[in-house]
Amino acid sequence: MKSRTTRHNVQDAIEKVIQKLKLFRETPPTGLAVFCGAIPYGPPGSEKMEIYVVIPPRPLDIYLYRCNSRFHVEPLLDMFKEKETYGILVMDNSGATFATLKGRHLEIVKSITSGISSKHRAGGQSARRFERLREAEINEYYKRVANYANQIFLGIPDLKGLIIGGPGPSKQYFVDGDYLHYTLKNKILAVVDTSYVDEQGVKEIVRRSSEILKDVRYVEEKNIIQQFLAEVGKDGLAVYGFDEVKKSLEAGNVKTLLLSEDLDLMLISVKCSNCGYSENLTMKPADLVKFEFDLSKRQCPKCGNQGLNIVDRKPLIDFFTELAEKLNVNVEMISSSHEEGEMLLNSFGGVAAILKYKG
Repeated sequence: MKSRTTRHNVQDAIEKVIQKLKLFRETPPTGLAVFCGAIPYGPPGSEKMEIYVVIPPRPLDIYLYRCNSRFHVEPLLDMFKEKETYGILVMDNSGATFATLKGRHLEIVKSITSGISSKHRAGGQSARRFERLREAEINEYYKRVANYANQIFLGIPDLKGLIIGGPGPSKQYFVDGDYLHYTLKNKILAVVDTSYVDEQGVKEIVRRSSEILKDVRYVEEKNIIQQFLAEVGKDGLAVYGFDEVKKSLEAGNVKTLLLSEDLDLMLISVKCSNCGYSENLTMKPADLVKFEFDLSKRQCPKCGNQGLNIVDRKPLIDFFTELAEKLNVNVEMISSSHEEGEMLLNSFGGVAAILKYKG
């Protein structure tokens, strides 16, 4: 290593890892992942040595030592990938929508229209002939739906099941007929009624199949946020925002802590070297350099001297998860890939809690 600073940081990191490993009498059953390095928080010289220890949820099957400019977390991330996928088909005689639900990700794969002629109002032989033609169109449309379903869902190796829905009887005629590949037919978990055949219909299926999909993270997260919103609506067991959630955690009154995965804020602790005055602020990482520059010129509100310094900086998510872990509080990380997750992030600041009792 040509850079003396880099060499010093690496040596310091190795020493910290050795000290941390001494706290473990034996290797955990699933292995151990240790990440240590000098993390920059601004220009050169702003680095802070940090160490993170992770006990994987499942056994590690690799040994990896890397000295690099980034943490290699890919083996751990792979453990958290959702393995099971559900297929969703919503249809009637006007069209069909195909979707997949994997973990917290709901994807609309394809939408088609049927092209079926509207019902004929005339009487006599003309009406009967038209009805026969229409039945043929419906049959061809069902075959087309089945072909798309086979193409989309049979190619998914970890397909857990298929849920079919839609308004009216069309979906049941389709299921009862000899259209779907037998593999998919054997994977049908439910046939449910919906009001729509578009994306709204897909979401209806997910909502009405909550018991079947209860272990899918997408459904779990939506239910958790709905529970929180219900408490907010009745002015009940819910708080949100940094100050209120921190206060409730420290009082031991939090049942479930809700954090948005996209919460991109730092918690900055400032202290005066002259009088001991301290304060905590939250800000985006991009604003930190300017804040630190302005802080050097700012007077302490208590003693009036220019002695304010940043004594600690930490991602807000880390602050709350560490505090919750100390207090044995359940933490739910919520994705913003669905409406409820967006609401947590944008309307409630990405930090909220369901309380044990009304304070």
